[in-house]
Amino acid sequence: MKVSYNWLSRYLSDMPSPQDAADKLTLTGLEVEEIEQTGSDLEGVVVGEVLEVQSHPDADRLVVCQVDIGTDEPTQIVCGAPNVAAGQKVAVATVGSVLPMPLPDGSPFKIKKAKIRGQQSAGMICAEDELGLGDDHGGIMVLNNELKPGIPFSEVAGVSRDYVFEIGLTPNRPDATCHLGVARDLAAVTGAELHKPLDKLPVIAGGLKKDSITITDVDKCHRYVGLLMRGVTIDESPDWLKELLRAIGLRPRNNVVDITNFVLHELGQPLHAFDLHRLAGQRINVRSFDKDIPFTTLDDVERNVPSGSLFICDGEKPVALAGIMGGVNSEISENTTDLLIESAWFEPVGIRKTSRNLALQTDSSYRFERGVDPDITKNAALRCAELILELCGGTIEGMEDVHPVKTAPVTVPLRHTRLTSILGTEIVPETAEGILNRLEIATDREETNDLIWKCTVPAFRPDITTEIDLIEEVARIFDYNNIPDPERIAITSPDPLPFGEQFRNAVRQAAVSAGLREIYTNSLLPDRFLDALGGTPVVVPTLNPITRDQALLRTELLYGFLRSAAYNFNRGATGVRFFEIGNIFRKDERGGTWITGIHEATHLHIGIAGNTHSDHWKTPARSFDLFDLKAIVEAILIQLDIRDLTTWNTSEGRLKLVSDDLDGVVIGTLSPVSALWKKQTDIETDAFSAELDTGLLQRLALQKVDKTYKPVSRFPSFEFDLALVVDKLAASGDLVAGMQKVAGDQLIRVEVFDVFEGGTLEKNQKSIAFRLTFQDNAKTLTINDVDPVIQKVLKRLEADYSAKLRS
Repeated sequence: MKVSYNWLSRYLSDMPSPQDAADKLTLTGLEVEEIEQTGSDLEGVVVGEVLEVQSHPDADRLVVCQVDIGTDEPTQIVCGAPNVAAGQKVAVATVGSVLPMPLPDGSPFKIKKAKIRGQQSAGMICAEDELGLGDDHGGIMVLNNELKPGIPFSEVAGVSRDYVFEIGLTPNRPDATCHLGVARDLAAVTGAELHKPLDKLPVIAGGLKKDSITITDVDKCHRYVGLLMRGVTIDESPDWLKELLRAIGLRPRNNVVDITNFVLHELGQPLHAFDLHRLAGQRINVRSFDKDIPFTTLDDVERNVPSGSLFICDGEKPVALAGIMGGVNSEISENTTDLLIESAWFEPVGIRKTSRNLALQTDSSYRFERGVDPDITKNAALRCAELILELCGGTIEGMEDVHPVKTAPVTVPLRHTRLTSILGTEIVPETAEGILNRLEIATDREETNDLIWKCTVPAFRPDITTEIDLIEEVARIFDYNNIPDPERIAITSPDPLPFGEQFRNAVRQAAVSAGLREIYTNSLLPDRFLDALGGTPVVVPTLNPITRDQALLRTELLYGFLRSAAYNFNRGATGVRFFEIGNIFRKDERGGTWITGIHEATHLHIGIAGNTHSDHWKTPARSFDLFDLKAIVEAILIQLDIRDLTTWNTSEGRLKLVSDDLDGVVIGTLSPVSALWKKQTDIETDAFSAELDTGLLQRLALQKVDKTYKPVSRFPSFEFDLALVVDKLAASGDLVAGMQKVAGDQLIRVEVFDVFEGGTLEKNQKSIAFRLTFQDNAKTLTINDVDPVIQKVLKRLEADYSAKLRS
């Protein structure tokens, strides 16, 4: 937000220097990000009188002028303006003066003596834009003929140097969206007296006709002030007003529009001026519609305004988009004589929603979205009327203040002991009270065992609701630099993290150790994935989605991985390995986790896609496969020390992680990503996904027993190779699990070292070769010890999987 230093000076009895003012504002929380110097004192620019104009002998478009600039002899100046003529009073930049318009290379435009096409020129007759007074470069400025040659031009134009502060305003400070609000903070920190421009407002006794102003949607408009003026003259604004508006980047239009913009940036209250005779029935109704409304705004753009948006209507039609922009069908023109001045309070959320839906943000909507002061609505209209009377003439016929919803004052207690405790230093009660009063926070002392102030917070400070907010106000004005450093600091040990949080951190560390990169993705998904996520019986929709791409709550974490993978592949990555810990949501008719009807759980998702590594002279590139993913999952389970509590099984084309300790509940699944998902997320390579319920993993972690030392056996191990013919769909993991269940403690390891299909085997058969390693801590095992175990294993596998020993 732009704030003019000269404008601020109008409200303070003692104004610090521009840099000092910027520093003080930054320390109070209104961070000045940039200071831009604008305008100029125009030193060296004087009023001149053109005495004689002759054609340039060597240039058709140039003339040679003799100009009286108040010196003993006329000054010769070569000029190219088409409108220069003898007898004119003009603005002359004398030799040595610096104009506010820089040269194309950015260097200062300094006037020097020069010879132009053979003719001496000692100065420059200036156009409006060359003096920084406007954009007109069509010709030189022609001044009042009564002016005396030689007087400084700054006295004529009333121009001066200004400094514009670019303030990085936070959303919680709507009071600082105007010059008076910024001046209030500056006065509070400097102790200067604040001069409000509200002391001599006009007094209006009469009202308007009955029902001339009505509010249909009182929940969206709490207050509406309409002020009627007649006999107004639309003309150009005075220089002082145009200069202040230009300083903050506004283009002057006419006196009435400029005054409404001035009051907006002075008091923070947006205003609008209607041409009274263009309002059907000369009445106003504030209402919304239950359908989309086409409406042409002041920028001559027809917009389709969504239903529910608030309009200002006359007796027949909408005439303004409330809080955002007026309509072309009621704007004032050079022929306007009678005005209705609008000053209102509109509900912030509705204005913000309409502004975003239309992609239309204005100075008005910027302030209404943050919340304007409901108590200044009437005074802002009167301030506008005061300036119109002064600059445009006319009379005030009446005013109507419709105020169906009143804003109750907020009272917040502040304890002196609490203030001292939080700030770590003793602040004299009178100092704290003075700071609050300068911020217009009224204080009422209550003398008890502890000094307590009952603080009445002004309506323009909706961000102050609790005691700590008041303490912050005192601290920022007192200046944090004035709070002494403590001599010693008490350091306390933080409370230990809950086990759930510790476990999630352990999962995260295990995933990183397994070579994965963590991602964070949006929990809202596009509505086109409804069926892929499980359909209406499972998916939780959002009630009021911002866009169709954020319409559903995710039931799994797969989509986020695929979007991230596609993003990386599109930027040259050849392989990705990501993990994410996030919440999923599903409809649950049996109850709900936190909200009735919605099951919420934390999942760990692991995704890999592309190549394991790039091409290398020693090892060519290889694509990821499902076993790479399984190895990563097992590495994580091992690091969490729960691998022995889980087993794998296969069903529905997926590897499933289960645990007997959890009654066989599925902890997670591993599978290739389907072609449908890859197509919808623009993935062209193989991708694999694992999703585990961290809540179930945490339950396993709570069940694990403490590790105990087990000495390494001093007896050698015994290896036995076993080749089994099984059904082609049988999973080796299931066979391994079956062996371990019946073999006892002597079987310490089972490995698959060969898989064979074809040859003498049937088409629906395959041969899996296992290497079983046995070891005993008390003796050296022989074939006689191992054979009974082998026979037991074979018998169980034949019963469960129809496995036959391969001959």
